[in-house]
Amino acid sequence: MKPGKTKIVYVDAKILGRHDKRSPHRAYVGYFVDGGGRKGAKGIKAEESDDAEVEAILFAIESLRGQYAHMTVVCDHQSVVSEANRVEVKKPSDRMQELRSILRSNHASIRLKALKSNPAHKVVTEYVNMLKEQESPKAD
Repeated sequence: MKPGKTKIVYVDAKILGRHDKRSPHRAYVGYFVDGGGRKGAKGIKAEESDDAEVEAILFAIESLRGQYAHMTVVCDHQSVVSEANRVEVKKPSDRMQELRSILRSNHASIRLKALKSNPAHKVVTEYVNMLKEQESPKAD
């Protein structure tokens, strides 16, 4: 675990084909550690943006837990941040409940806050674009 100041970790999620009922939805999440150069992205199963954002937060926490003494996870999805940080929530999803438990049990080392501009958006976009390039047929 690296001692020192709090690391800022930006997270983001993207669902492709979300508005097209005929095509399959593909969802991706990613994180970016400010000043640390670490980043990660992966595909997930999610149909709704709230669920995808929760998965992005959990992915970052699970990937980085133990790497830093303190981290603040920053998400641009205000409603998810608000629900995760609320004292009581009626009928949270299983993954939201897991996130809430992690935040409560690690309140001294992991914080979650909302932000409008998000550098992790670029990480997820780059990952999705890389996948699209790999999937598209190459012209000879």
